[in-house]
Amino acid sequence: MTITRLKLHTDDLSKIALSGKGVSDIRLYGVTGVQDTAHIGNRVADQVERLSVSTSTVAFDFLTIALAVTAADSITPRQEFGEDGWARVFDLDIPLVSPATWMHVKERLEKALGFLSGDVWTLNFRASGRGKPSALNTRKRRVANLNGVDVVSLFSGGMDSWIGVTELVQSGRVPLLVSHAYTGDRGYQNSVAASLKGRIERFPVNASPIRRFAGHDTTMRTRSFNFIAFAAVAADSVASLKTAGTRIPLHVPENGFIALNAPLTHRRLGSLSTRTTHPHYLTELQTIFDEVGLASEIENPYRHKTKGQMLATLKAAGGDTSVAVKTVSCGKWKRKNIQCGHCVPCIIRKSSFLAAGVPDDTPYGRTLTEAIDDYNIHLKDDVMAMAMAVQPASQSHLRRRALSSGPLPQDPVERKGWFDVHEQGLYEVANYLRTQGVIT
Repeated sequence: MTITRLKLHTDDLSKIALSGKGVSDIRLYGVTGVQDTAHIGNRVADQVERLSVSTSTVAFDFLTIALAVTAADSITPRQEFGEDGWARVFDLDIPLVSPATWMHVKERLEKALGFLSGDVWTLNFRASGRGKPSALNTRKRRVANLNGVDVVSLFSGGMDSWIGVTELVQSGRVPLLVSHAYTGDRGYQNSVAASLKGRIERFPVNASPIRRFAGHDTTMRTRSFNFIAFAAVAADSVASLKTAGTRIPLHVPENGFIALNAPLTHRRLGSLSTRTTHPHYLTELQTIFDEVGLASEIENPYRHKTKGQMLATLKAAGGDTSVAVKTVSCGKWKRKNIQCGHCVPCIIRKSSFLAAGVPDDTPYGRTLTEAIDDYNIHLKDDVMAMAMAVQPASQSHLRRRALSSGPLPQDPVERKGWFDVHEQGLYEVANYLRTQGVIT
C-alpha cells in the first residue's frame, strides 16, 4: 500500500528545510518555485479580505484544511498512486491556528472525506497556521457589501445554481454568491449573474493548485469540499454582522437526481459516481460545523426535485428561462470550450429542457447519435449507461440502486423524497432518449 504524505506550510519553502524523501512539501497562501514542491491558495487570503468583514478563526482554519485536501487530491494521480487505479491513501500534516478545535472532529472529518473521494485520509493538525485576514484592506478596490445579506449560496454558473439564486432574489432575499473562479469559469458566471434582477453580492475565489513536478489527477472528487469551505468563510463573515448565535443559511442548489447520483450500472460505482452533494455527505459536514461552531446551516432546497421540475417551476413563476442556455452543465466543456452534449450532466440537462417545455438552443459538441456512432468507446459510454439505467425496473430494484450511492436519511418523508426524485429523474431522461431514438 502506497501512502502519500504531504506536509503543508505557511512559510516560504525556499527559506526552510524541506521534509525530504517520502514527503511532499506544499505551500499554503503563497507561491513556490522550488522543484518538487507545490502551492495552493496564493491569492485566497486577499480574496477573503474582499468580503470587507473579518471571518472567524475556526472558519479560516477550515479553509486551510480544505486547501490542504484539495492540494493532495489534485497533485496525486489515481492511476499511479491508487489501489486498483482508484483509492489512494493520504497522510496530511496541516498547520492551523487552533488545532485543538479540530481534534475532536478529526475522525468524523476523515470519514466524510473518504465518503466523498473514495480515498483513505489521515489528518494531522499542528500549531503554526496562518491567522485570518484583516477585516478590510482599504487598497482593495472591489469589495462585497455584506450589510443586509441574509443567505450564502454556491454559484457555479450551472443551471441549478442559477435557478436557485433567481428564486432567492425573486423572494426578496439578498444572497452572497460564492464561486470557484477557475480559469474559464468566470466569464459565463458573470454573464449568468448579470441576468439576475435584484441585489446580489459576489465572492469569487480561486484555489489554483500549482505543482512543480509531473502528474496530476483530473477527477477532483474533493472540489466541493473546497467550495463549501469558501462558503463557510463567507457565512461566518455575514454572521458577524448579525445577532450573536445567528446561523446563516448556506444554500447548495442541486437537483436531487444528480445529488443522489445513484450508479447507472453496476460498474459505475467509484470513479463514475460522485458524491459532491449527497445527503449523507452534507449531513456529516453539518454535524462537523455544529461541533466546531461554524455559523452555517447547510440547505439543499431542491433535494426532492429533478432538474426538469426546477426549470418548470421557474417557468410557471414567470422567470426568464432564456437565460438557461447561458448556463454550463458539462464537466468537459473546458477541453473545447463547448458543452459536449453526451456526458451524463449534458443528458440530464437536455432532458430537463424537454420536461419543462423550454427550447434548448445550447450549442453542443455532438448529438447522442453522433456519440454512439463514433469509434471512440469513451464517447458513447455515458449514453449507453443512461440507456441501460432507464430500462423498466421494479420499485425495490430502484430503491436498492438509490441506496447503493450511500446512506439516506431515516426520516420516512425525507427518505421517500429521495427515492421519488431518483425515479422521476430516470423518467425524464427516458423521455428524452426516446425523442433521440436511443431507446424505444
